[in-house]
Amino acid sequence: MRSPLFSLLIFSCLVYAAGCTYDGQTTLGSVIDDPRTLIQDPHYTEYKKERDALESQYLEKEISYADYLKELEELEHQYSKEVKERNDKISY
Repeated sequence: MRSPLFSLLIFSCLVYAAGCTYDGQTTLGSVIDDPRTLIQDPHYTEYKKERDALESQYLEKEISYADYLKELEELEHQYSKEVKERNDKISY
């Protein structure tokens, strides 16, 4: 049987780890409502923002379809490159 001191030590470590990972922008309620918000990929988040902005420009007829496809291809190429670089760093 575990001693209360050991349980307190484990609990303290968990609280410390949770405090170190807390970014000040996420609330407990939002994590409970949508657990995916706890873990975010900064590369994908930036890519998604830029893609949404590009799509909005096209839908508002600020750019032509050809320009939209060209910029989308460049954006996807850049995103793929960043992900590959990140995965290469992680795998070593």
